[in-house]
Amino acid sequence: MKNKHFALLYLVLFLVLAKLSPFIITALIMGLYLSIIIDYVARFLEVFIKKPRVLPRVISNVLVFLTIAYSAVNFFPVIVREAQKVFSEIDRIRSGLENIDIPGWLSSILSSISASFSEGALSLVNKIVGYVPSFITAAILIVITAFIVSSLKRLIKENVHYLFPTNPSDGKEFLKTTYTEFERFVGGQVLVAIFVGLFVGFGAFIFKIPSAFFLGMLAFVTDFVPYLGVVISAIPLLMLAFSVHGLSGLLIGTIILVAANQLEMWVLAPKIQSNTLNVHWFIILIMILILGDLFSFGGVLIALPFLIFLKNFWKQYVMGG
Repeated sequence: MKNKHFALLYLVLFLVLAKLSPFIITALIMGLYLSIIIDYVARFLEVFIKKPRVLPRVISNVLVFLTIAYSAVNFFPVIVREAQKVFSEIDRIRSGLENIDIPGWLSSILSSISASFSEGALSLVNKIVGYVPSFITAAILIVITAFIVSSLKRLIKENVHYLFPTNPSDGKEFLKTTYTEFERFVGGQVLVAIFVGLFVGFGAFIFKIPSAFFLGMLAFVTDFVPYLGVVISAIPLLMLAFSVHGLSGLLIGTIILVAANQLEMWVLAPKIQSNTLNVHWFIILIMILILGDLFSFGGVLIALPFLIFLKNFWKQYVMGG
């Protein structure tokens, strides 16, 4: 069996596992992302901290995990607190409309919208609570994976002849190229996420939206989730903007989000993606949408590793073979 058959077999097995065990595979991919982010932050700190050599990595681990913990711990309290304010505002508006002589059909539509919104929010909360045990398991697996990726890379390097018995050196080169490209992409994404986080944070600060620091940190963390991250960060931003500025706050929050998203999509991300993947951004978007549809949230995360693997497989084993 040629190396390309082994590579294709591993890809198929990975996709099958992603479908059958989405939480585990998603956690492993997130741990891989996290490990690369920690490595890049550590390399940056090494410029300023020369000795002891282990200190930059220790500080990097602390900074990255504190950032994620801060965003996660504050996310749900902000959502619950602001949701209560939103519901109160909706009730106030609905009560005000009852004192106004409006057609019955319009009153019925408004009541229906209000009820649907309340039921949808309650259903979302119940789903989140139901997934808490799985989230805890996934979080533990993410942390473990982030810490052992280096040893796993060494283990694979030493045993590559088992994975590609026909031509170990060729298989080693394929794995190295694929991982290096993915590593460069994530490293570039760190810079993109920093710009997006600063843009959202300063935007919220300028327009006097509460918790601007938290919103900037959340935008930074969620930016590593392609296209879906902006939806996650939008929820608390729009809620906080609405609670302070009302309907005009929704407009302000939407402008901040759209501007940050467009800055990333048209200016920052295309440069990073073209330099690393050499693939048109529209193909990347379609791949994310397709795998997201097939594998839900996990598909969004595995889309880029899958595309990098597929591109290198085609170059090395189809065009080159």
